[in-house]
Amino acid sequence: MDRKMMQSYADLALDTGLPLRPGARLRIVGDFPQRELMRAIAAGAYKRGAALVKLEYDDQALSRIRVESSHDEYLDEVSRLLERESETFVDEAWLLLRLVGPEDPDAMEGADQGRLTRIQRARGKAVASLRGAQMAGRIPWCVMPAATPAWARNILGPQAGEDELWEILAPILRLDRADPGAELRRHIEGLAATSLALNGLGLRALRFEAPGTELHVTLAPESVWQGGSEVTPEGLPFMPNIPTEETFTTPDFRGTEGRVALTKPFRLLGSLVEGGSLRFSKGRVVEFSASRGASALESYLATDEGSRRLGEVALVESSNPIAATGLVFDSPLIDENAACHIALGCGYDTAFEGAPGWSDGQKAERGFNVSIVHEDLMIGSPQMDVTGIDASGQEFALIRRGSYSFSS
Repeated sequence: MDRKMMQSYADLALDTGLPLRPGARLRIVGDFPQRELMRAIAAGAYKRGAALVKLEYDDQALSRIRVESSHDEYLDEVSRLLERESETFVDEAWLLLRLVGPEDPDAMEGADQGRLTRIQRARGKAVASLRGAQMAGRIPWCVMPAATPAWARNILGPQAGEDELWEILAPILRLDRADPGAELRRHIEGLAATSLALNGLGLRALRFEAPGTELHVTLAPESVWQGGSEVTPEGLPFMPNIPTEETFTTPDFRGTEGRVALTKPFRLLGSLVEGGSLRFSKGRVVEFSASRGASALESYLATDEGSRRLGEVALVESSNPIAATGLVFDSPLIDENAACHIALGCGYDTAFEGAPGWSDGQKAERGFNVSIVHEDLMIGSPQMDVTGIDASGQEFALIRRGSYSFSS
């Protein structure tokens, strides 16, 4: 990544992804190979008047060491410091920028699923206040990709370099345009118009149909379609995902029925899952299979009761710039924006009217899924049809053969 592109990407993060105001506190999380980009973003943040910038580096190799070497009685151990830090990030309204692009994509491949689940469950409970604030849109956050050498080889082949991956990401991120921020904002306006049109239909159910898929998803009266950008209660705008091609909502998990084929590989608990299929009955996954990674899928589904239920359903056209690459990026941030998808785990408060003010018990009573996890699973393809159904039973063709078939 040359300096010019790095500066352009830092500007995109700080002016569009997380518009930074003087006095803000910014937390940047990434992997060690992304440190130059992280520092460039930090420099831009301070120039814009940030009060504090904190850089954090993930270390998946250390996580693997713990899974393999920790004594069994300490696998559930979490420092109170982690819980207090998470609460502080919420209390002090820290902005969160997460760069995704692993130093080693296979660092956790083959790790003991039971031990890893225990570690992640304990951590999930400790940072619940921060995750809850993010899902409710109370603090600005943004996730963006950043190429690494190993990630490039994983996607493009053993001879590929980091620059080759950046060449593919640049048009997806609109970094090849004269004003990437303006181009992205125009795109966001289109997603907002689609969300508005979907909300105007008063849908109470969706039907997904494709090879291997016949899935019925119930929508609650409170389910709200969203796309592109969000605003905190204090009026601070932010974009949770860059890139983004989706319009999504939080469904009523209790009405999910049928079978769905998972059309792209994805990682769960560090292991690759391929050839997956799920069957839902009365809102829960009751059967599952995978040609690879079935044990990881099984472990994930055992995380808590909510990990077997839907927390999100998203519509994505199969003709967007990400899908046009024909690549599997081995990253939910990018792959989820190439295909319609569902998420097993917690719902988004912002996509369920009234939810930000409810307790977990009140949410569950209304069909809002509560969980300490949230994982996106891709189900879309050029063969997919999606039909919307309103309260009177009237049907609307939303997607036909992978493309929108209604006007926004």
